[in-house]
Amino acid sequence: MADAKTTVKQILDNRRSFIFETLDEDQKTYFIADPSGEDIRKADWNYSKVFNQAMADGFPTQAQMLEILRDRGIISDEYTTSVEQARIRLAAALFRLENLDETADDSDKENLAVEVANYRDTLFRLNQRVNGPLGNTCENLAEDARTEYLTSRIIQHQDGSKIWPLFDDYLKETQTGLCIKSRFEVMLWLQGLDSNFLENSPEQAALREITQKRLEGALARVNESVEETTPVEEVVVPALSEEVPAKKAVGRPRKKKTDAK
Repeated sequence: MADAKTTVKQILDNRRSFIFETLDEDQKTYFIADPSGEDIRKADWNYSKVFNQAMADGFPTQAQMLEILRDRGIISDEYTTSVEQARIRLAAALFRLENLDETADDSDKENLAVEVANYRDTLFRLNQRVNGPLGNTCENLAEDARTEYLTSRIIQHQDGSKIWPLFDDYLKETQTGLCIKSRFEVMLWLQGLDSNFLENSPEQAALREITQKRLEGALARVNESVEETTPVEEVVVPALSEEVPAKKAVGRPRKKKTDAK
């Protein structure tokens, strides 16, 4: 019995977690559990259901959408060349950044990190010209449905209970932000990406390191300036006299006696 409890605790402790901030700025932590076999089967069933419905409603497949984009000139030889060149530039800049000599100046490291960030942004914008239209294809709509179903089944509280007991509860959730955040976290989890993968990219890590070093340097200079401009006051302690002065009498003075006449 003890081993069973230990196993359950290990499973709960190894879950991936994420934080959701409500409109009241209250932060709550949720967890992603592994889907069961039944969860996967029903998710695949939702994929097939939505795919067939999208086909019946006249949505194009990915192959058909790519053909439309070629016919309209959105995908062309020039576009393909631009994407390939952006990938090569990004890979080359990343290689230089990750292999930069440790003795290199911070300014050189910063310039290279910014260059990598710009190349990554350029590649993202180029891909969006195609990824945007592809989002409305039968395959992508069906994949979204599968991800939504899995999200409703594997998001849990800390104690292992489900956030949404039923898939319909997920669909009726009034906190739209929680649904979007949960689905995004599950999508990253399925792709093997960390929640903060963008923040942990090589260029962002380099920029954070440089910013931290500059902040520490500025604080050190401020402390040095304060120490230089603040005079140290010398406190002179008077020497103690060897003779202890007599204590003065406290109280009303006595009247002198006068001779009676």
